[in-house]
Amino acid sequence: MFEKVDRLRLPEVVATEVEQAILGPAFVVGDRLPSEQQLADQFGVSRNVVREAFKLLQERGLIMITNGSGAFVAQPTSEATSNALSRYLRLTGAAASRASLYETRRILEGANAHLAAERAEASDIAALADCVARMQEHSGSIERWAQADLQFHLTLARSTHNPFQRVLLEPLIDQLRDVISEGYLTPGAVATGLSAHTQLLEQIQHRDAQAAYAIIIQHLHDSEAMVGAALREHKIEQRDGSNKFDHKRLGGGAHA
Repeated sequence: MFEKVDRLRLPEVVATEVEQAILGPAFVVGDRLPSEQQLADQFGVSRNVVREAFKLLQERGLIMITNGSGAFVAQPTSEATSNALSRYLRLTGAAASRASLYETRRILEGANAHLAAERAEASDIAALADCVARMQEHSGSIERWAQADLQFHLTLARSTHNPFQRVLLEPLIDQLRDVISEGYLTPGAVATGLSAHTQLLEQIQHRDAQAAYAIIIQHLHDSEAMVGAALREHKIEQRDGSNKFDHKRLGGGAHA
């Protein structure tokens, strides 16, 4: 079932291989994994390496370890599922495709906006309004503005009252945040983002699902274009001998 691996980062490599098997058809919840010795023989590593791999899998919420009985596939939680998807995106290289991530986000977040306009409760709308207020308050701080922006999108997913929406969205935003961190802002990005989030909040308050959908789709198209422009400018400046962007000169912050 498993192949021998190189010696570099062995516990992580073994954990990743076993995780992929757990997430595939080979195992179901409650199944007992092969013993430490069996896995050590299959991978060609020491039992200590397998033991460390088991610790990683346990921390990820994928297995339960019972003294004297072995390791068993655990019942997945939303957090474990979200984390597993994040690792999948990194391992498959999907994180490098900004276009694919944004395309998926438009599909998912378009539904989020539509459903939130129909289902959001008063507490959800208040939480969204708080995010917008914090975005406005911290418009001069890239880090704090981005945190409020991220929280808005996660709160929007929660406002659908479909638990899978946030589980699926969080890894996508996490991967996109990694991409955004490699680039910087185009002028006016904060003002554009704040306007879009304010309009989206208003349409959710008005229960206009179609308008909410249209606003977030346009916002994500704008966001993708601005991130792409910032990354292209960053590459040009690197070729010209400058390795840093002046955030103050750009006058904005990254937005989701």
